[in-house]
Amino acid sequence: MANLSIRRLDDEVVMRLKIRAQREKASLEETVRRILRTAVVDEEPVGTMIRRIVGNDGYDLELPEREFDEAIDFTSADYGHDDSQ
Repeated sequence: MANLSIRRLDDEVVMRLKIRAQREKASLEETVRRILRTAVVDEEPVGTMIRRIVGNDGYDLELPEREFDEAIDFTSADYGHDDSQ
């Protein structure tokens, strides 16, 4: 494994890195390694991931029939009156 020295970091950056390391219960060095690793890992685009999983032909979903409630007639004379009393 290689070593890396970084010069002239702002004091604010170092302080925030130390706070983050404490919060993560890790050393400052490990915290910086994690940050760098995350920053350079190429994430697979969602579309590419879907094509990899289901293939280029796509996938047809069978959706259940939609059920609709009866429409409410807001213009009705008895709208808003409770018949259950």
